[in-house]
Amino acid sequence: MATVTEIKLASKDSRLISYPEHITGVNDVSIHIIRILQSTLELEKLLELFNDELSNVVSHDYLLYQNQQELIKFSFGKSSIHSLNYRFKLCGNDLGTLTISRTTKILDEEVDRIETLLSAIIYPLRNALLYKQALEKAYVDPLTGVSNRAAFDQAMQQEFELAKRHGHHLSIMMLDIDNFKLVNDNYGHMIGDMVLKSFARSLTDRMRKSDAIFRYGGEEFILMLRNTELSGATLLAERMRKKIEEEEMKFDSVKLGVTTSIGVAQLEEIDDDFTRLLHRADRRLYEAKESGRNMVISESNN
Repeated sequence: MATVTEIKLASKDSRLISYPEHITGVNDVSIHIIRILQSTLELEKLLELFNDELSNVVSHDYLLYQNQQELIKFSFGKSSIHSLNYRFKLCGNDLGTLTISRTTKILDEEVDRIETLLSAIIYPLRNALLYKQALEKAYVDPLTGVSNRAAFDQAMQQEFELAKRHGHHLSIMMLDIDNFKLVNDNYGHMIGDMVLKSFARSLTDRMRKSDAIFRYGGEEFILMLRNTELSGATLLAERMRKKIEEEEMKFDSVKLGVTTSIGVAQLEEIDDDFTRLLHRADRRLYEAKESGRNMVISESNN
């Protein structure tokens, strides 16, 4: 028995469109459109292609895709008064909703054409969502839940180019948990992992929405501070250092405190690059640890 895919029309008179999971000999769905939609795994590009193909079949002013589970929202055009709202379900899995609207009433024959196209997007949509989830997992540190070094390399290159192009400030903080080896030696690696997770959570709770955090390796973390001058980055680093010092971590019967050393550097306006910026922050972190730990050293200290 074929698996049934559902596309539900979200309205008072809800209709259910069903078709087999293995589409063979389908006359209603254009092979041309299916091939176009299968040409990309990028979700936004897929929806853009679908919107273009839909425009060739039914004129419309607005298309909105939302997926609350994945916190996704993409829209094209401007919302209008007459709309159709669809919910995608595949083998019991919710794939999100699609809204199509325009200023004039959508005729019944146009609804039929729209729903024919919807049957062509559901599998490419499922594949694009799976691809997005796989990419996100590849860029997340499984222990702490923050972004990993691969994500940092990609994000930093993008932010570096944007800052250079638009003349924005860009600073980074490199943080290291002081004497972390002693935590592992004295309490075991399980407690050490808990300390790393707690430390990452403390940084995440205190950073701004515009900042990004990455686990760079071991007990070392990096905060990327968009549109932030060195002076502001240094003040933020000092606040974080002090809060970390004041916190007491509790894990069952174990209570302990940690401190952090922080190096801060800012993107220079002329002849700077990503590698040199990272090296300067790392150098300041090394100086902080060599000078006694539990301190912030930035380029302004020199």
